Amino acid sequence: MTVSVFLSNKSIQVAIGNGSKSRIKVNSFFSDDMPEGTLLNGTVINEKTLEDTIRGTWMKHGIKAKKVNLVINSPNLVSRRIEMPLMKGSKCDNYVTNEADEKDIARFNDPIIGWYPVSKKQKTQIVVSETSEKEFIETYVRIFENVGIKLNSIHGGINLAVNMLQAQIGQATAVYMIIDGMTLTTMLFAKGNYYNNLSTRIYAQPGTPEFPSEIRNAVSSIRQFAKTQQIDDEITDIYISGLSSLEMQSLESGLAELSMGDSIKAASCPSNVSLGRGREKFGDFIFAFAGLFDNDDGLTLTEGLKKSSEKYANKVNLIKLAIPYIISIVVLSVISVSLFAMLQEKQKKLSKLEKYNNSDEVLEAAAKYEDMMTSIEMYGQAQGSADLLEAFIESYPTPDSSVNTAIVDAAKEKDVEVEFDSYSADTGILSLIATGADVEKINLFIASLMELDILQNVDYTGYTQNESDGTWSINVVCTLAEGN
Repeated sequence: MTVSVFLSNKSIQVAIGNGSKSRIKVNSFFSDDMPEGTLLNGTVINEKTLEDTIRGTWMKHGIKAKKVNLVINSPNLVSRRIEMPLMKGSKCDNYVTNEADEKDIARFNDPIIGWYPVSKKQKTQIVVSETSEKEFIETYVRIFENVGIKLNSIHGGINLAVNMLQAQIGQATAVYMIIDGMTLTTMLFAKGNYYNNLSTRIYAQPGTPEFPSEIRNAVSSIRQFAKTQQIDDEITDIYISGLSSLEMQSLESGLAELSMGDSIKAASCPSNVSLGRGREKFGDFIFAFAGLFDNDDGLTLTEGLKKSSEKYANKVNLIKLAIPYIISIVVLSVISVSLFAMLQEKQKKLSKLEKYNNSDEVLEAAAKYEDMMTSIEMYGQAQGSADLLEAFIESYPTPDSSVNTAIVDAAKEKDVEVEFDSYSADTGILSLIATGADVEKINLFIASLMELDILQNVDYTGYTQNESDGTWSINVVCTLAEGN
């Protein structure tokens, strides 16, 4: 029996069942509310509240399991797919580590790397590489241990969901959209093969008149992205999950007015998921169900954490073994030097030297010298702290002329005008307004921004039409990449 737990800003979801690499059978599943302020995009804000929430869910539903698979979606857990030669054991671990993206590694002070296989060919295989901060993984391991539960694994939810949903996509070129709270994850499949995903924030609530426009914009953005990547196949199917039946009806009605109603459909349970009662709720539990599949062939992040701790313990033990030998060498050296000095010095000179060393003048001078050296050391530490502070400040992303020029050039290529609205030095967020006569060209401009290395993230709100000249405007929020 396998237990999968998915944690989000709004809820804790638990799925219980049995799973292999290609199929799962779900026996039961349920969801409880997550107290506000407990989690933020996968980062634990209040450990005590999260412990109490997990403990309460276990007691409320009578869960006996003491081992679980944890699924989370967080910018602190980065996943990407790698095609690599068929290997086994530590060779595969080393290959994945060497192939890890330098940008992903640079984001973390003490990175932990894990991986699991997705598919195999004759000589190569596709694996999902996962990178996270050691402290991030340790926090979840500690929280569950405090509740009396062991974590078998920690995985990012999006790539787990991709593997499960490909059975439903088949060989189509399609888009799969998952709504989780205020986050919309859009996955692109080209001829049945997973290509990429985009996560954006939703500002309109499902069921409201504004919500269909946000879905239309998301679909338009992924289509423009597909064009920039030279994917010529037309998107034939658009699946959406995370909506109630009434919200889905409202969305279909709103999209019909926007000439999109025929292409979108509610997500349904795929053939590789055996689900008795509650099949209509499949779309609400996608990430929890995806955690039931068997992904133990690689190296999980929890196993990577254990290996990292073992390496540290081995270094400590090696140092402990070396300490007695180092002390012996130091002691013997001191004795040898002392004996040599004693043999060379005459007793009369030694007595005179001792008298000189004990004089008030020498002792006073020595005390002043010691005070001076202490002051110098303090000044040196202060200077070092100032240097570190200066380096930190200079490394923070700022919107210099090269950043502005790159954004303006991207706008000119698409006949779009940009107006820089604001910049926050605390967050590195640059806000601007993009205006153009053609909505599709504005979408292409946003797609171009997503490709810029100087920007870590690009988000945007819905379009507004300017009555004065008939042009369209959209608010764009860019997060500068570190080092720019």
